[in-house]
Amino acid sequence: MRRVFAIVVVGLLSAAVADAQMKVQPSPAPGQKKPLAVPGARANNPANFPRISIADALRLHKAGKATFIDVRSNEQFSYGHIRGALSIPGSQIVKRFNEVPPGMTVITYCACTAEQSSGRGASTLIAHGVKNVFALKGGWEDWKSAGNPTAVGPK
Repeated sequence: MRRVFAIVVVGLLSAAVADAQMKVQPSPAPGQKKPLAVPGARANNPANFPRISIADALRLHKAGKATFIDVRSNEQFSYGHIRGALSIPGSQIVKRFNEVPPGMTVITYCACTAEQSSGRGASTLIAHGVKNVFALKGGWEDWKSAGNPTAVGPK
């Protein structure tokens, strides 16, 4: 009898845990952005990564005080990128960060104007202790549209 009772209790607990894990998260309200999920990030809200304007980024670019990291694929990078940028796809950003010269402001960018991929890259670097990291507001498209320095090809 005790054995049957124990099996029933374990079964009920397992079902309750499985049900709790399968709950669908509510969608954000219309017009509200869904926060980014960044594994290992220390911030309470990973959607709150630091951003930098095109104008401020251009000033740092001209002064040689920033390293731009293009988090898009290598193929997208080869079709056009910010002149002098490094091509480090988002999935490789932590293991390849040693390619960034020390003491530089790091500016990540992607193709989307909402900074989703670049924000995830910036948040990942911040979570790993990197200082002075920003995501470029408006990304590649806004940079290019403003007539700022660009290049084509693998480097």
